Amino acid sequence: MRYFVFASHGTFADGILNSLELITGKHDNVWTINAYINEKEDIKDQIAAVVNRIAAEDELVVVTDIFGGSVNNEFMNLLNNKNIHLVAGLNLPLVIELVTMSVIEKDTKALIKRALENAKSSIQYCNLELDKLNEDDEF
Repeated sequence: MRYFVFASHGTFADGILNSLELITGKHDNVWTINAYINEKEDIKDQIAAVVNRIAAEDELVVVTDIFGGSVNNEFMNLLNNKNIHLVAGLNLPLVIELVTMSVIEKDTKALIKRALENAKSSIQYCNLELDKLNEDDEF
């Protein structure tokens, strides 16, 4: 089984999950970690609780908000486990691609690579795109 965790500073991860489920429906294999919103909850404990939920043969794809941020860095410590995949740059196009294509793509590395490529192409400066369209119309 493949599981996903969205992990962020504050409640961003919950917001992304809410938007994902609004678009694609409920997913029982997607969880969130909202770090630093409760001073009594340690990020290491939150991570351990998630990791302990999966079986040894399961895969866990973790998507964190900021590369090099404290949440991402805590997950970096787990990468000696080959069943854990870590991606930084949590955004809605990325997680839609990961979760929806997960049913079709059985190779997790290929899934992540494809999702990253497609998510990058969704980031656009719309004013510039409109300018390009207007230039094309002039010819």
